[in-house]
Amino acid sequence: MASEEIFGPVLSVIIPPSRDTLEKAFERANNTPYGLSAGVWTDKLIFKLVNKLRAGVVWANTYNKFDPTSPFGGYKESGFGREGGLQGLAAYCRLD
Repeated sequence: MASEEIFGPVLSVIIPPSRDTLEKAFERANNTPYGLSAGVWTDKLIFKLVNKLRAGVVWANTYNKFDPTSPFGGYKESGFGREGGLQGLAAYCRLD
């Protein structure tokens, strides 16, 4: 489950050994060819955590909440381009 892109109502929880560091956790989380979205639940270091994850969207203490004015798209092999926001409209515009 941790290395496949699964579409559906799936929750994967990986509990690392207690000797693991945050750096090893980021390495494990980013060691995949995919990166559509990610979620982090924590009460500490939130900005440090979300900035190190390589995904199109990283949710913090929530999941699947979207701002319609923000662009959405995948990272790595999960997606092409952006939807929503000004970046999503660019494909429909021609500025001459």
